[in-house]
Amino acid sequence: MKKFELYEQYIQQNEGIKKARKAYDDKVKAAEQALADAKAKLDEIVHTEITTGAQKTKDKAAARKAVEGAEKDLAQAKQEWQAAHKYFSGAGGSITRPQVVQAYLNEYVPAVKAEHLPVIQDRMKHGIDLILSAFYDFQQLKREYEAISREVKEIDRAAVRYGEQKVSYVIPNPFDRVVDSGINIPELVSQLDKIANGAQLPDGATYYEKPLKEDK
Repeated sequence: MKKFELYEQYIQQNEGIKKARKAYDDKVKAAEQALADAKAKLDEIVHTEITTGAQKTKDKAAARKAVEGAEKDLAQAKQEWQAAHKYFSGAGGSITRPQVVQAYLNEYVPAVKAEHLPVIQDRMKHGIDLILSAFYDFQQLKREYEAISREVKEIDRAAVRYGEQKVSYVIPNPFDRVVDSGINIPELVSQLDKIANGAQLPDGATYYEKPLKEDK
């Protein structure tokens, strides 16, 4: 499979974006935890003051200041998180989604076709030429043997007419049955349709990786 470099760079870029986004997520979580710890510390000081009667004015002031600082840090972390997620939900980097689409349509697809189709088309033409040539020969043989089969039909009818045989037989051209040529056209169409929909080669089919060499 041909490498689509811009797509791989885009995927690599997205991995970087995921890591960056996670860093902002982690920053908010850390700020939330710091605020929770600061509030818990303040509650602990107030509880000690109530239960022991000891004055904890300075401790409470310091704890409240820590809570206020933690609240500001959390607000700042959330603001940065929103800005980051807005950015990463958009273009999200130097390689944009439209650039990947256009590169695929205008560069990657033509390059893939140029690399693979000439060989495929050459093999396809060779195969079709073989089928058409063989089928042409089959029909030529049918025409070649038409006269003799017609004459034998006349002899068969005369033999019955003159009482030389009791019944008339079906006198075929040896090449009347197309299936005898080795091709079943409805089956071939069905097999091609199945392969187009992801099926493997049918049982008994021989896979040729390269075009058959012409006889010299």
